[in-house]
Amino acid sequence: MPGLFGTLLGSKFPDTQKYELKIKNLKSDYKRYQDYENSSFYKRYLELDKLIHSGDFEKKVKKLKNEKFKDTDQYRKYKNFKTLSKSKDIKSFFKFKNSGYPERIDKILSSEEYQRYIELKNFIESPAFREAKSTKGFKKSPEYKKLKEFKRLKKSSDIRFINKTLSSASFKNYERMKSSKRLKNYNELEQYVNSKEFLDFKSYMEDPKRFKKSEEYGLINEYEDIKKTPDFIWYTKTKKHNNFDDLNKWQLTFSDEFDGSSLDTDKWITGYFWGKALMNQTYVLENEKQFFTDKNIELRDSLVKISTKKEKVKGKIWHSKFGFMPADFEYTSGLISTGQSFRQKYGKFEAKVRISDSHPVTHSFWMVAEQNVPQVDILRLNSKSSKKINIGCHYADGKESKNITFDITGANFSNDFYIFTLEWYPDKMIWKINGEKVKELTSNIPQEPMYLVFSSHILEDKEPGNMPASMDIDWVRCYKQNE
Repeated sequence: MPGLFGTLLGSKFPDTQKYELKIKNLKSDYKRYQDYENSSFYKRYLELDKLIHSGDFEKKVKKLKNEKFKDTDQYRKYKNFKTLSKSKDIKSFFKFKNSGYPERIDKILSSEEYQRYIELKNFIESPAFREAKSTKGFKKSPEYKKLKEFKRLKKSSDIRFINKTLSSASFKNYERMKSSKRLKNYNELEQYVNSKEFLDFKSYMEDPKRFKKSEEYGLINEYEDIKKTPDFIWYTKTKKHNNFDDLNKWQLTFSDEFDGSSLDTDKWITGYFWGKALMNQTYVLENEKQFFTDKNIELRDSLVKISTKKEKVKGKIWHSKFGFMPADFEYTSGLISTGQSFRQKYGKFEAKVRISDSHPVTHSFWMVAEQNVPQVDILRLNSKSSKKINIGCHYADGKESKNITFDITGANFSNDFYIFTLEWYPDKMIWKINGEKVKELTSNIPQEPMYLVFSSHILEDKEPGNMPASMDIDWVRCYKQNE
């Protein structure tokens, strides 16, 4: 339940900013938890934990007392280095590298002469040249001059050198080896076998106290050091009091943070679905006093703003008796919908929304299926009071449409952001505001995919106050339930 301060400030819901920060921190903690769980540090801890507590570990410690240099990993690294240093590809690599050829190759490849050579080569190999060559008078043509220039360049020492070298086995070996793991391994081993650590190893093997200098002793210390790190302590404490069940429950399926400079038309259409899908036109219903235009939808400061304005415009209405008809409107507004891009059956659907109080302008965040019903209102402000919103479900009962609606109070919903959420399951729907459950419905639950709609309407012959009215959407996120 929200705290005392929320009640004293006139809202029974958690503060939006604090709630969002709480969710953000929870997600951040969850990512930190997952990152650590998948980190090399934790994997190393698990390896060491298994190793150090195994029955073989004590035998390995005892073995150190009788172990010979040739039985050690250090010796095997040394032998590996010697083998690599004698290998044909490594020797060939360093011979080529030290020959000065790489520098000469780079110089030639960047030269004007070589660029001209390649240009002429491409031309000589082109269909246009072959056609010109078969034409009468070819030896007097510009193409012939280019052929002669190409042959002259091909004989130059640099071109002959580059053509020969680039196709040589030694160059190919050099190119293959210079970024290879094999060469990297060789360099690391070379550095290792020339290190003081390695050179001191033989005398260490004769040291009666060599266990404290051994790998096993180091592993024990490494294991204990990991357990003392703040990240490990935080991870084990967090694992004991796991608060990530709700995050684990959901998988993101659709989102828009509205960070672009214009509405993402791959996600959103700006009118009723059937108008856009069938006619690529906008219309409104016969009881609506406004007309939807794209000008009333603006992206700014990572928000999408739907504005309702008093301005005259011509448009179309859908009349139940006469079909589409032209009409004059005194007001304009906007609608965005995922009707052509995203529909989902069951899941969590939420948005961070700010609405202005401009009765009788109705601001809505809703979902609808292929027909007019089923339809779900996640947020609808159409009251004379900004302290009351409406939620609910509209469904078909035979040929008749029926409504189950609820008035929600507890805050002034105007001019501040709130996070409105619908959790939709096969057997129930739960509405939440800033994470606080406000209503649960267990009857007449929709059983078909629905899409998202955000819109502002005027449904009464009454001039709105506080114009222009606006509905600002900070973000939209939809999830499906994990198995």
